[in-house]
Amino acid sequence: MLKHYIKFAFRNFRSNKVIFAGSLATLCLGALCISLLFSYVHNELTMDDFHKREKDIYMVIMKESPKSDWSNPYRFIPEDYPEIESATSLIFYKENDTKLKYNENIYLPKGMVVDSSFFKVFDFKLKYGDKNTILEDAESIILSKNYSKKLFGESNPIGQSVYIETRMYQGTHTVKGIINIPSNSSLKFDYIIPYEKRTYGYGRISVPFFKGQKGFNRKAFGLKIKESNNKVPNFYPQLTESITSIKSLDDLYFSTELNGLKKYSEFSSGNKKNIDILIVIMLVILFVSILNYSNIQIVNTNAVLKNIAISKVNGALKRHIVWQKIIETFIIITLSTLFISIGYNLILPWFNNFVGVLLAPPIWKILLVNAFILSIITLIGLVYPMLIINRFSAIKNLKRNASMSKKITGKQVTVILQYAMAFLLLISSIIVNNQLKLMLDKDLGFNYDEMLKVKLFYEPPFNFESRDWSKEKRQEEREKALKIPKYINDRLAEISEIDKLSQGRSPIDVFPIDWKPKAGDVEYETLNSLVVTPNHRNIFEFEIVKGRFFEDDLDKQRSQKIVINETAKKHWNIKDIETTNISNRNWGDYEIIGVVKDFNYEHLSVKPKPLIMVYFEDFEAEYFIKFHKGTISDGIQKIEALFKEINPNQVFKYTFLSDEIAVLYQKEKRLSTIYMVFTIIALLISAIGLFTIALYDTQRRVKEIGIRKVNGATIKEILFMLNKDFVKWVIIAFVIACPIAYFAMSKWLENFAYKTSLSWWVFALAGLFTLIIALLTVSWQTYKAATSNPVESLRDE
Repeated sequence: MLKHYIKFAFRNFRSNKVIFAGSLATLCLGALCISLLFSYVHNELTMDDFHKREKDIYMVIMKESPKSDWSNPYRFIPEDYPEIESATSLIFYKENDTKLKYNENIYLPKGMVVDSSFFKVFDFKLKYGDKNTILEDAESIILSKNYSKKLFGESNPIGQSVYIETRMYQGTHTVKGIINIPSNSSLKFDYIIPYEKRTYGYGRISVPFFKGQKGFNRKAFGLKIKESNNKVPNFYPQLTESITSIKSLDDLYFSTELNGLKKYSEFSSGNKKNIDILIVIMLVILFVSILNYSNIQIVNTNAVLKNIAISKVNGALKRHIVWQKIIETFIIITLSTLFISIGYNLILPWFNNFVGVLLAPPIWKILLVNAFILSIITLIGLVYPMLIINRFSAIKNLKRNASMSKKITGKQVTVILQYAMAFLLLISSIIVNNQLKLMLDKDLGFNYDEMLKVKLFYEPPFNFESRDWSKEKRQEEREKALKIPKYINDRLAEISEIDKLSQGRSPIDVFPIDWKPKAGDVEYETLNSLVVTPNHRNIFEFEIVKGRFFEDDLDKQRSQKIVINETAKKHWNIKDIETTNISNRNWGDYEIIGVVKDFNYEHLSVKPKPLIMVYFEDFEAEYFIKFHKGTISDGIQKIEALFKEINPNQVFKYTFLSDEIAVLYQKEKRLSTIYMVFTIIALLISAIGLFTIALYDTQRRVKEIGIRKVNGATIKEILFMLNKDFVKWVIIAFVIACPIAYFAMSKWLENFAYKTSLSWWVFALAGLFTLIIALLTVSWQTYKAATSNPVESLRDE
């Protein structure tokens, strides 16, 4: 019997090729999109779940005062707390902070110094090496699997030696372990070296983590650690208002209150709102696919009703008809699963590059997920067609005119819902793209066009063990160090391609420091600060609204003077800057010498926040260089030659400030592209269904068209008759979708301080574009029918 069902299924596929192809295309497109998005969303929502007890892993954090931002604690002693099972501390080196040498090649990895308890808290797995003993060897190094491949290719790296150099540490290490970093790890790094007690440390503040005992009471421990703050002022008397707390690793990834702290670590951040949007897109694609598949099956059911009636007359029972449909569906699901799994693996490398995550699910998971998605689409999509099969009359359907004169039941509703979903995606994608364009094109209030950012001097690493620390030697080294920046500036002055230059931090590279007005009973609060030099005003074109900017003739670096922005002046309600002093928790009191006009130094989702500018000179700070028009290429070549002269053993790297600003909107760019791609796919899926309906509807009305043509109907009139229903459905879908899209996008735009307008033309453009697609989809069939010879269509079969 099974053999008969399979044979009959393939016979039906051959006799209804368009319906079979439409079903297959709908399932493959819909499920492939959903499975790709699901892989990414699942990876985000299961971040750090590979740790066996990720809910018991905590970061210790501290506020210096109630209005301060969270930061690393100055002091934490895990031995004081019996609730802690194991504890570890991480010292982070970001990219460019480390120089790794191997075979005369220089690399700039990001990594960590960890103590021997690292693997007792975090459950990373080693491909090579014993994690119970590897961190006891101070000269060992653990490389990530991907970075090992970058250095050594596919060969086994165990036993190879590499040289690590940072500002405060240098040493040769032997590769003794390769670590697997899952795609759903929020902690990303290229290497790990063991912590070694050294007189001068590593030049970084360590970040403490601990794993609580089983049954760990987070609330009770939070109160206990908060009450223990009285230990801190003994070491840091200025921190009388400090607050110590903990943050679960389970909450860390999507936490926004710790973004400032994560900026200085290697813990990545997620955006919960973007994940919610991707889930909505997945559901829309799923809904469109279900409706489209249901629509095609309704067409298929109407096409084969007479065959079903003949089978019933010949003795087939209802269960036989149902089993026939189940076998057909199973064959389609099997074929679709194979096609999608092949397509998934082909597209995955591009998708990984796009989303910035190395997803690599095993083939059995891909097959399982795709089969599950396809089962949902087909099972729900078959509900209505099966009801039609269950209710139909065999006698009526044996009469040719009975089945041929009826319209396809249910097609109007499904097409309208499909296109309403497609409209939602299309309108949303246009608005998201407009918002992205607004942010990328908006005047930020400072000049950054074609601005080169480059580091020209790397101070030699400290060697504390062999260094002469006498006063005379230190003075000699300082005078020697001062000569290099002067030499660099003299050489830069000789490069004719340079128009303007400055040294310091870029306007988007701010850092948090605690400030407050000196007068009045006001708490310290964390505000953004920026290191500048006098030339910053000229090159970035800051506008002074009151007072003045820093000047070489009047000011010295690290003097007690600051420049603030307009928002800071309003924030502190400063009436007269000349009579107001601002206090810093660590550096004392500062005089305000000027106020600059507000500029946007953060993501445009927020209005400008208070900003305090300080004048510091740093030998290693980046240079910002503006070239004369048309001289960028020649100028960069001369800058590179100067760099190699000063730093023969360093890697020359530069960026343009405009590119760094664009990176701030990488998530919006990604979201805009996802919207556009999946909107097109949703429209394509809908077009497949509409094409199938149009084909069947046109074939059903062939004789009617022939009679109308014989009676004098023109091609234009017949086209209008055949297309008007489809146009009507699209218009109804547009009317339904517009208010929903308006409400949804209004809510989304609330996340931005600067918003694009929800103009009427966005909705009109989406409606016109979709209508044209719908007309092109159905007109190919209707025009063919309208121009056919009526003699052929009226001939008896």
